[in-house]
Amino acid sequence: MWKYVVTLFILGLIFSCKKQKQDEQVTVQEPEAFSIQSFPKEVEVVPEALPVLNGWPEYMALENSFTVLKRATNTEDVKLAIDDLIEKERELAKAQYPVDFDKLQIKSRQQLFRTFLFKIQGNLIDNRDITEGMEQMITAYNALRTQFNILSSNTLDAKLILNEQ
Repeated sequence: MWKYVVTLFILGLIFSCKKQKQDEQVTVQEPEAFSIQSFPKEVEVVPEALPVLNGWPEYMALENSFTVLKRATNTEDVKLAIDDLIEKERELAKAQYPVDFDKLQIKSRQQLFRTFLFKIQGNLIDNRDITEGMEQMITAYNALRTQFNILSSNTLDAKLILNEQ
């Protein structure tokens, strides 16, 4: 009797495992549609800052990568664009800054931009929603560009404020 129960138990396990394997189906996820149109608009750079920024090759490479991100239409495109943006931002961080923009105000906003790039990258790896991270990243990018505008438009001499000769 005991052998009969054990044999039935083993056969039950075999057939139940076989049934689970048949029920499993491989699902291939299609890339999700993506549009950057719903996110904050990009801040325009003032004409005073353009000559300095156009002469800064590392920043122009970052700008071009951001343009590629704006053209992304699905999640795979976004992944590639974010990876490229992270690489360009690293190169920008290592590069020599123009004298006008070699300021902590620029570097801190750039670091915040980098933080949100990594947040988006992590969400993409974990297949999570990237909407919040994209909004934060674009806001940080706009803050960086706004700081370029502020520093370029500032006509006040810091030496006068600090009473330096």
